[in-house]
Amino acid sequence: MKTTQNKKILQALEEAAPDWVSLPVLSKASGSLSPATRISNLRKQGYTIENRVEHTRNKRGGNVTTSAYRLHE
Repeated sequence: MKTTQNKKILQALEEAAPDWVSLPVLSKASGSLSPATRISNLRKQGYTIENRVEHTRNKRGGNVTTSAYRLHE
């Protein structure tokens, strides 16, 4: 059976649970350029996935927004 991007993201979330997984890590794990869309697909399938957004500043003082996800237990 072919492993879809959705399945790869779900697997990454399950392996990390209950910890948060950053968007770049999910992108690398799945090969998806849009892991947020895959997360949306998983939610439509009935999975409860939490999202955390953090706003910080980089070394040059610019605004940086990071997002992370975790599977709700």
